[in-house]
Amino acid sequence: MTCDTSVLVPGLLAWHPAHEAVRSELAAVDGLPAHVLLEAYSVLTRLPAPHRIRPADAAAVLAALTWPIYTLTGPRLAHLVAQLAEHDIRGGAAYDALVGATARQHDALLLTRDRRARVSYDALGVRYRLL
Repeated sequence: MTCDTSVLVPGLLAWHPAHEAVRSELAAVDGLPAHVLLEAYSVLTRLPAPHRIRPADAAAVLAALTWPIYTLTGPRLAHLVAQLAEHDIRGGAAYDALVGATARQHDALLLTRDRRARVSYDALGVRYRLL
């Protein structure tokens, strides 16, 4: 099982309104798409004050995660770009598709809170559960 940024970030932040709901779900995660790791760093370090986390602290929090990092190989990434065009997936939805395709490649159920991303996930046949 894996998750996208909409689950990981609230799971890491005790003050987040969704923290309790997703924290228990994170216990079942056993791998993380590389894009989610980088996106979580981006989110954590750009939050509005007073919640913004210093880059060194965000890096430390993410380094403490023990899950393997999932990636797409070059040929699969090239195939994903073709699928994006085939399914008319554009703009920021391409990043949702990258997360979904990475989960699919690793045969992992993807946990998400992002209703908007469902369009990309459905188009690519990604197994996901909306929290």
